[in-house]
Formats: sequence, structure tokens, C-alpha cells
Amino acid sequence: MVRTPALSFAFLMLALSTLSAATVDPATVTCKEYNSDSHQGMQDIISAVYDATRGDPKLGTLKESKLGETIDKACAANPDAKVIDALH
Repeated sequence: MVRTPALSFAFLMLALSTLSAATVDPATVTCKEYNSDSHQGMQDIISAVYDATRGDPKLGTLKESKLGETIDKACAANPDAKVIDALH
């Protein structure tokens, strides 16, 4: 009997977290958005850019964590650029 409300609560929290997660368009996200976003937002951007650059000869060889470091440096140098443009 106690398990039913607990499971209901768990499913509700899972559903709400899924609904609140915004999708990131790696072609349009800017360095300003990246630099001002929360830690989770930055991770979402890194993940989206990572997925989008798997076929890129230069960026496709990087691991996701290394791509994050590269985005940090590129956006620091080009704060007004789109993330994908700052990387090239």
C-alpha cells in the first residue's frame, strides 16, 4: 500500500524532469547561451554538439569531455559566435 504512492511520486518526478528538459539545436546555440547557462544546460549543449559533430574530421575524434574543454576555450575567444562556428 505504501509502495503505490511512492511509485506514483517517482513516475511523476521522472515525467516532470523529462518535460522540463529543453532540446538543444547545435546549429543555433550561441556562446552567450552556453556561457550563461547552468551546469546542466552546458552539459546538454556539449552533448548536442558532440552528437552533431561525430562525422566532422576535426571534432569527431574528440571525447565528449575533451569537446567540452574545447567549447570552453572557443567560446571564451569568440563570445558572440555560435558554438559550432567558434569551434571551426
